[in-house]
Amino acid sequence: MRAMRALVICFVPVAALLGSCRNPSTDQARPMLRPYESTSKLFVLFKPSDWKVTEDARPDSLHVLVRDPAGTSMVDFRWARSDARVSDALTALLRARKALALEHGDVALSEVFASKDGSRATAAVRWGSGAGSVAGRLYIEASAGSHSVQGYFAPSSRLAAQRSLLLNVMASFAFSKAPTAQGARAAAPAPPPPVQAALTARAAPDGSLSLRVPADWSFLAGGGRVIAASRDGGLGFIFTAFAGNPLVPQATVAQGIIPTPYQPPAETLGYVFSAFRNRQFRIHTAASDQGTARECMARMGGACDAQDFQVSYTSPEGTACVGGFKVINFPPSPITGLWNTIVAGIWGPERDFARYLPMLEQIAGSFAVNDRYARRYVQNGLENLRRLQQKTQAAMQDLNASRAQNQQDWEARQERKAFMDSGWDDYRRGHSYWVSELEGGKVYATDSGGTEDTVTGQYYEGRPYSWVNFEGRNPRHPSETMREINSYELKKLEERQ
Repeated sequence: MRAMRALVICFVPVAALLGSCRNPSTDQARPMLRPYESTSKLFVLFKPSDWKVTEDARPDSLHVLVRDPAGTSMVDFRWARSDARVSDALTALLRARKALALEHGDVALSEVFASKDGSRATAAVRWGSGAGSVAGRLYIEASAGSHSVQGYFAPSSRLAAQRSLLLNVMASFAFSKAPTAQGARAAAPAPPPPVQAALTARAAPDGSLSLRVPADWSFLAGGGRVIAASRDGGLGFIFTAFAGNPLVPQATVAQGIIPTPYQPPAETLGYVFSAFRNRQFRIHTAASDQGTARECMARMGGACDAQDFQVSYTSPEGTACVGGFKVINFPPSPITGLWNTIVAGIWGPERDFARYLPMLEQIAGSFAVNDRYARRYVQNGLENLRRLQQKTQAAMQDLNASRAQNQQDWEARQERKAFMDSGWDDYRRGHSYWVSELEGGKVYATDSGGTEDTVTGQYYEGRPYSWVNFEGRNPRHPSETMREINSYELKKLEERQ
């Protein structure tokens, strides 16, 4: 079926968990299913021992209803010979809705999808309101001679808990012989029943999740992620996450990295399918998931872009497949451009997808993340955050120390430059300065004409006192040879005084 709604399943975000999914250890024990053969010998099925079966066999139709003791949860099967007014599955769906409305009042259909050739359709069903509302799903197959309608229903508050049981009952229905004149005269072969397979509980080696799948399926799981598929890859379930990192363009999807800048959900899904060598990938429908977006904001304090897709593609083995997928994208960091995405969904062969869908729904409905793993995931995330904060603080301290050292080095270089520049400037102007330790640090200034006492202003002229010939002998105390300094040192000396 080219268009199927992606199942709503609990998910583990990359940065933090939006919420812990149910723990497999808390599941209530499912009732044992017992075989049941109809009094008319037309069909057989499996059901809980205390559930009741009613059947209405007529010349051109058969209606079977399997109910729980309270009469609130049920599996409904209807078969009828088609006439000119029922030409396809959507028409049969509308007639089924009308029949349900006669029994339960106003019946609403949603998520209605049909195969390209019109032979199959599915829809979500709801009637009633508030605490008394009932929800479920219908599956319709139509041919030139007959059509069948199968469905399951339960109170909305209990549907999630009972879905697997209802699907098992529905999938077990099979004709034991063709209807006859004593029951319903067969005008055409009965539609092929849904594929039944025993599901085995599997758990990730690290205990992070569990999933019920057929025993011969491949199962790769760990870190809250899982890919389970049949041996030929034509059927499967996926729940995984990828890191978007444009800084490593050589990375691959097989490494869990999408090496590109941020992409919208539709482009993200197409990139992932192409990376796994699928061909002729097409998106048939796309719908924004506002519920998940609100959950991101409430639990993580940030936005996300969540969308549901119905797609078709050709697998690397050449199998035409269809599936329903959910993609949740988290926006990129404004600094690094890093982003994250979650991809989850189911897929199966296009030709027989309707027959496999009940089993795929059971598989997806059994997906569970371990509560202890979820808590540990969050705790580890917080510890990593603290370590990163400490590392960042240490790096900032090192950076500040480096900046201070650089400043000191720069100031020292400026000091040396000023010292050398002042020496050259004194030389060009024909000036020098001399310090008399005998006279308590008095300064004498020498120029081209002589030497001046900078304190008293007395000037000593003559060749021995000129800048060219002066060797530092103190004019007042000839026994002292004074220490020469340049104008830069003189300035520093005056600042200290």
